[in-house]
Amino acid sequence: MQIGFIGLGNMGLNMVKNLIDHGHELIVWNRSPEPRQEAAEYGATAVDSITELAQKLTGKKVIFSMISAGPIVDTVLFDNGENAIIQVLGEGDIFIDGVNSHYKDSIRRAEKLKEHGILMLDAGVSGGVDGARNGACAMVGGDEEAFKHVEQLFKDMTVERGYGYFGTNGSGHFVKMVHNAIEYGMMQAIAEGLNLINESEFKPDLKKVLDVWNHGSIIESNLVGFLSAAVSKIDDINTLDPEIGALGTGMWASIDALERGVPFTTISHAVFNRYQSRKTGEYAFRMIQAMRAEFGAHTSKEREK
Repeated sequence: MQIGFIGLGNMGLNMVKNLIDHGHELIVWNRSPEPRQEAAEYGATAVDSITELAQKLTGKKVIFSMISAGPIVDTVLFDNGENAIIQVLGEGDIFIDGVNSHYKDSIRRAEKLKEHGILMLDAGVSGGVDGARNGACAMVGGDEEAFKHVEQLFKDMTVERGYGYFGTNGSGHFVKMVHNAIEYGMMQAIAEGLNLINESEFKPDLKKVLDVWNHGSIIESNLVGFLSAAVSKIDDINTLDPEIGALGTGMWASIDALERGVPFTTISHAVFNRYQSRKTGEYAFRMIQAMRAEFGAHTSKEREK
């Protein structure tokens, strides 16, 4: 497929390289030039504006966005002058939002794009930087015919059985929001367990504990593996950042659960612990932030938008 791709951060640039490896033609734009240059050296066609990107697309145009979640997405879609998506795409063209946008924003944006004849897919992408490069997981919502048109794209960018279509606009980002909320709870549980070991009279080698847990145990997982990789790079756990960043999905899910009257105790506890980490330097918090930094290059300075 021929794909326009905007937003070449840690995830976006690696997704572009993955798609090029699968034979797709990538036309890319990013606000800063360095990632554009790196993508071009890998085989993409780099352009200086979204308008130029759209002009190079032929037939039914597809633009995949990894622009950071938040108000900037609305700017790119509607308030970016001649470079706004509503100006450069037309009837039947497809816009894909691949970042962690709030599902209610995705519903609103899709309705507004539809007024201009543009179809939107909301696609939550999971797997971290390594997944973006070598095969991720994608949860997709939106117009079903649009999904069918680009399904090969999702098949190629994910691992086997790693993508799914979940219904109307908002459903993809809703499923991804809940996915991330579960991640909050799992990370919290791993960190609390290690904190108990740390406070005990036993002082097993943490690196060996994590390595054993991640070979055949019931809690073997990517998260344990990421933490194992993180701690293997350092000698002193106390040098790890104790403040846990947050991008908002756990908070959104907790609020949604409150509004629906759905029990959400474990995950909500994990969300509040992220706030507490901004004021204390506990061991468990260092474990959680180390996992985040390892799998997604996430920093502790991230804040919900």
